[in-house]
Amino acid sequence: MSVTTKIEQEKKEKLDRFLASLLLQEGIKITLQEALSLIIDYALENQEEIIKRLKELPPLEEDPAWKTIENPTHWGIKDSSKRIDEILYGR
Repeated sequence: MSVTTKIEQEKKEKLDRFLASLLLQEGIKITLQEALSLIIDYALENQEEIIKRLKELPPLEEDPAWKTIENPTHWGIKDSSKRIDEILYGR
């Protein structure tokens, strides 16, 4: 079973460079999927370090997207799905 997830372009490029350096310097060729699987396993084995790094991140409440969700713009109608459809699909 596989799952699709999105990562930032910059992180993807760094990971691609890392995989290329593994091949060039160590002769190790692995797929992106294999690399991510190993990274996840490593993170789960080193939870204390991951938690320490997570605590260094800015609080979710400071994220602009979170602020928007918490304080939505009122469009003057009860259900904004009609307005969203109008904007997206012209209906």
